[in-house]
Amino acid sequence: MTAADPDRPFRSLAGPTPPVAPDPAFAAALRDRLRRELLLQQRPPVPAEPRRTPMPAISPYLVVRDARGAIAWYAEAFGARTVDGPYPDGDRVGHAELEIAGATLYLADPYPEYGLEAPGTAKPPVSLHLAVPDVDAVMGRAERAGATIERPATDEPYGRGGRLVDPYGHRWIVQSAPAAAEQAPEPGDAVYLTLNVPDGRRALDFYGAVLGWTAVPGRVPDGWQVEGRTPMVGIGGGATELGMVPMYAVADIEAAVAAVRAAGGEAGDVERQSYGLSASCRDDQGLPFWLGQLS
Repeated sequence: MTAADPDRPFRSLAGPTPPVAPDPAFAAALRDRLRRELLLQQRPPVPAEPRRTPMPAISPYLVVRDARGAIAWYAEAFGARTVDGPYPDGDRVGHAELEIAGATLYLADPYPEYGLEAPGTAKPPVSLHLAVPDVDAVMGRAERAGATIERPATDEPYGRGGRLVDPYGHRWIVQSAPAAAEQAPEPGDAVYLTLNVPDGRRALDFYGAVLGWTAVPGRVPDGWQVEGRTPMVGIGGGATELGMVPMYAVADIEAAVAAVRAAGGEAGDVERQSYGLSASCRDDQGLPFWLGQLS
């Protein structure tokens, strides 16, 4: 008697598998995909483009005593950031790249065998120019870190600047650009706007809520000088004739007053103010305005 075969019922169900023709569209798509993959494998690899970093036309390369100490000092005094390296060469630093205020600075330890020496006790013949927003802050930080101040920060026509020598013998001219000069108004420019309203305090509260205006009390009751606006703005309370009255800049107020009258408008007497000369006027349709010859 033989043992029962547990898989026999399944084998009895087995039979030959007849081939099935694939869908023609699927077969065509599969063949095309395989063809493309084979073609891609046969193409030589395309070399990657080398990374190109913009190179400035001139970059200083300093030889310094104790390059590692110099890297730390420039970071503390000038906010330098190490970009590359430092690359050691035995006990020396063979190369390091720093970035200071967007500019590149290279440095290395001395290599006397190649004639590369750090500055000695004599005054350095070369100066490095460093543009910064705040000269006093940078020079103060550098002095506390051990720099020698050759010339304290002073104001000059070309900006505020000073001169120092770092602990590694290199001279730095630290400078900020001069403040932009305010452009004088041209004749015909609106230089002042006066809001004539019944209640100046109420108008200030309204425009403060809407436009963020702040103001200081003016020279007349319920008058307000709005701060930091261009052109300047004043609010005059207690007015019975409401509206905004502009002041226009003129080069010669006497000639401008005469021109207003000749054109059919009205012009009052010229008055001296703290800011120059002014005259209250109306055009030939009755619209009020001021003329101002600013001093």
